[in-house]
Amino acid sequence: MKDQLVRFWLTHHYLRRTAKRFPFFFRELIDEITDNSNAKRVMIARYINNKKFEAIAIDMNVDIRYVFRLHKQVIDKLINI
Repeated sequence: MKDQLVRFWLTHHYLRRTAKRFPFFFRELIDEITDNSNAKRVMIARYINNKKFEAIAIDMNVDIRYVFRLHKQVIDKLINI
């Protein structure tokens, strides 16, 4: 469990820094990782537009748990690369 938490934190930290410094690269990375347009929308809103999960859920008109699920799917794919 601790190992997974550390990986998740490092991935989150890496994504924030990458999206801030290289937004074009970040978009390409997300495009390669997932084909789900909603997951792409969540990741771009979260890391490029710096929106909170609650705001993303409201913008997408979905439940916040769905936003968390999409976010976790992309993070899991990144960790397993």
